Amino acid sequence: METTNQTAIGKRVSELMFRLGKNQSTFATSIGVSQTTVRNVINGITKPSFEFIETILDVYGNVNSDWLLRGEGEMFKQTEKVVAEPTLWQTLKENYENRIEELQYTISIQKQLLGKFKPVPLRPGAGKVIYFFPDLLEEKIMAAEA
Repeated sequence: METTNQTAIGKRVSELMFRLGKNQSTFATSIGVSQTTVRNVINGITKPSFEFIETILDVYGNVNSDWLLRGEGEMFKQTEKVVAEPTLWQTLKENYENRIEELQYTISIQKQLLGKFKPVPLRPGAGKVIYFFPDLLEEKIMAAEA
């Protein structure tokens, strides 16, 4: 029985080949059938066998069987988003990055405060420079009153 009317499943096989970027020859090779078999299914000359459909679904595991058989749903299965627990490395890295941010903040505060230190004159024979920190509380109170 020869017909040129393309069957619905033949159209879907043709669409699938297009989306996969395969021609009849490469698609036939990938599912282990002859190019003639693929061409006959696409052109509606023969109906696809169970093995033909099963092989497509096995080889291309992300193809939606409902779509291939009945034209229902999307061509490819929807992948589920899996929320993975962070690995030890990811947790350590995140903790390290947080700690770096905290240290950078602390360093910036220390640099600001260091600018407010005033040197104390050295005593003769002393080998060290001693700094003292003026009472900033007094400065804060005066600023609040102003």
